[in-house]
Amino acid sequence: MEQLQGLLFAISSAFLLPVLLAVVVAFVYATYLVGQFLSDALDRRANRASLEELYSGRPSRERFLALPWKAEMARFRRIAEAHHGSEAVLDKQVVDLENQMRRRVERLGILGRIGPILGLVGTLIPLQPALAGLARGDMQTVGANLLIGFTTTVIGLLVGGTCYAISVVVRNGYQQDLTEIHFLLEQWAQTPVSEAEVVTFSHERIQPMAAAAAQGPAGLEGPRRPLR
Repeated sequence: MEQLQGLLFAISSAFLLPVLLAVVVAFVYATYLVGQFLSDALDRRANRASLEELYSGRPSRERFLALPWKAEMARFRRIAEAHHGSEAVLDKQVVDLENQMRRRVERLGILGRIGPILGLVGTLIPLQPALAGLARGDMQTVGANLLIGFTTTVIGLLVGGTCYAISVVVRNGYQQDLTEIHFLLEQWAQTPVSEAEVVTFSHERIQPMAAAAAQGPAGLEGPRRPLR
């Protein structure tokens, strides 16, 4: 029994250094996410101004492409510009954009759950030698191990809370972006042909017909049959 306990203690103690490194990496990544979140907030503020200008008139594809966009709306603008006239490919690219948004929110959710878990594991592992030191009366060992345990707990909770808050705000922002994107796609599907395309189509059809009419019967295909 003592050998089994010693084996489990050795295995759990071996995870202390990887857990501490994981906590540090998670904290650095959470700091990066905070900076990215602040940058996205500025981009969304710019997008709101562009949306107000877009909805001041008819939200056509041409007016949408002419406006400046940021973040995911800028990606949608590049997709709409690259696949103009191919609605099936455009829908496929929009679905891919939705999957990218979903993956980012899922990563934030995973980190929001892993942070407190790492903090808890980083607390329990040094708690074992701290209790052993307390039994021996070695207060220095107790203090050193409790310092490590409580520090990892605090950092893990900070990482988890920060990532959870960011994930909630980012999810709501992405839902709003997807609402705007699907609304624009529906509007463009109802009016697929722009005014410039109509004018071009009219000129391409009317000019040959006018030229044939000016040439008279010789310019028309087939013999002209008299009316009876």
